[in-house]
Amino acid sequence: MARIYKLDIKNFRGIKEFSYTFDDLHLICLVGRGDTGKSTILSAISYVLYPKWNPSFYDTDFYNCNTDNPVEIEATLVNVPEILLTEDKYGLYIRGINKETGEIKDEIEDEHEKALTIKLEVKKDLEPKWYIINGRKDVPIVISANDRAKLNTFIISDYLDVHFQWSKGSPLYSLLKQEDNIDVFEKDSILTDVMREAKNKIDGYQFKQFENVIKILQSKVKELGVGLPEVSNSIDFKDISIKEGKISLHEGKIPFRLKGKGTKRLMSIAIQLALVESGGIILIDEIEQGLEPDRIKHLVRTLYKNNKGQIFIATHSQNVIEELDAENILIVENLNGALRCKRCDGKFQDVIRACPEAAYAKKVIVCEGKTEIGICCALNDFRIKESKPNLSEVDTVYILGGGNNFVDRALKLKELSLEVCVFCDSDVERMNERKDELKQKGINVFDWDVENSTEQQVFNDLPWEAIKELIEYLEAQLPEASVRNSLNSRMQGELTGNWKENDTVEIRKALAEAAKNSNWFKRIDHGKFLGKIIFKHFDYIKDKTLGKRLENLSNWIDNE
Repeated sequence: MARIYKLDIKNFRGIKEFSYTFDDLHLICLVGRGDTGKSTILSAISYVLYPKWNPSFYDTDFYNCNTDNPVEIEATLVNVPEILLTEDKYGLYIRGINKETGEIKDEIEDEHEKALTIKLEVKKDLEPKWYIINGRKDVPIVISANDRAKLNTFIISDYLDVHFQWSKGSPLYSLLKQEDNIDVFEKDSILTDVMREAKNKIDGYQFKQFENVIKILQSKVKELGVGLPEVSNSIDFKDISIKEGKISLHEGKIPFRLKGKGTKRLMSIAIQLALVESGGIILIDEIEQGLEPDRIKHLVRTLYKNNKGQIFIATHSQNVIEELDAENILIVENLNGALRCKRCDGKFQDVIRACPEAAYAKKVIVCEGKTEIGICCALNDFRIKESKPNLSEVDTVYILGGGNNFVDRALKLKELSLEVCVFCDSDVERMNERKDELKQKGINVFDWDVENSTEQQVFNDLPWEAIKELIEYLEAQLPEASVRNSLNSRMQGELTGNWKENDTVEIRKALAEAAKNSNWFKRIDHGKFLGKIIFKHFDYIKDKTLGKRLENLSNWIDNE
């Protein structure tokens, strides 16, 4: 079972440089923002192990379209098929991997794991060349397309139709060549033989629709002195092109190429899973395309359990990474063409499962609770209204911190090289004590005046007009008597008359306590409305704690 141990990429498309050691991972899930280079990594693997001689390269395949710097892709593989390690093949170029240090050595020793390094180089002439390289050899040796094909590497992307054709180089044909009951000398001619057999059957078909025309022609040509008693109809062999993949998979009479995207992708993956039963590498770009959430999860679980081949997937789906162990997830970051991968491990499992959307962002706002989530949603709407970039545009997400877990969640996300801030209350002393720990790790903290919850800060700082809007909203959600009774239980005396017109410190305090203890805004939809009212009156609160903290949070989002 061939497996990529290490991959190096230079000057390929959006990647100026990339180097990563996958070690013994059999399933690698690449996640990150769009255009970070995930799909390019898969394409690089596909090209360096390409099973044909004829991929087309263009100037746009070079980093910044600069053809002065050649494309260089190197894949160091272990568990290479033994047929490729013989001396009459590439045995003299075998390298060794020191399993204790992970180093790749040109000189192999007994305790080393055997490896081959394949290099693809494309210069400005756009002609791809593949070599087996080893530092102890002055001249690399060319590796043939036929030998690269033995590594069984195929990519599943938007262009799947060739996967359902019995054409040379397709995964179906590679699977066919693995059949033990087919003689080795017959395997290369089997497609031609099948087409000949099909033509023989067509030759025997009676084209009755053409009989009268044939008789007329026979009569006329006889008048000209030529007898043609055996004139018939069939298909000319010159119109049968094996290379075009005329034979393909059908369901009933319908070619598989006409099936839905999800069905085609699943069939293509099934073909390749069968291929890697004896070793191979599967590359799946945007694995979630065309699939419902339950089918995505089942597919990922199935791939994870399959350990007979190496599988690389790229995804933007939370459903995918929720099904994987954290150690299988690589977060990809592109720093002006320099790609970096952060490999998660077991300690990140809880945070990856709880807030998978963080893996696709550059900046993360960890919200203590659902109230803060709702306010962040309203902040995004306010920014759009003010002609500022929305949060998606600046690669920022807000996630639920899980109450008192928000500190630990923020610290773990910071370890994943993300920019992190927390948006939280100031009413829990043990949480306040941990805020210095966050700040020491470079995590910004946006909170309220000491001992204030979000509800207390809101009812302290908003104008009474805004508070009346909140009361009306609450009375529409809850029985009016419930709101009034909650306030009465927290005041010296009962509310009397038109109490909503009375802006007093006592009523504000009672509203804040009732909102906090009765969970009036601890739902995301309620938090959104609360945020909507806050930003509706933002000019009034700009100089108050509520406005200052939210403005600081918005500025943090914009800072590079």
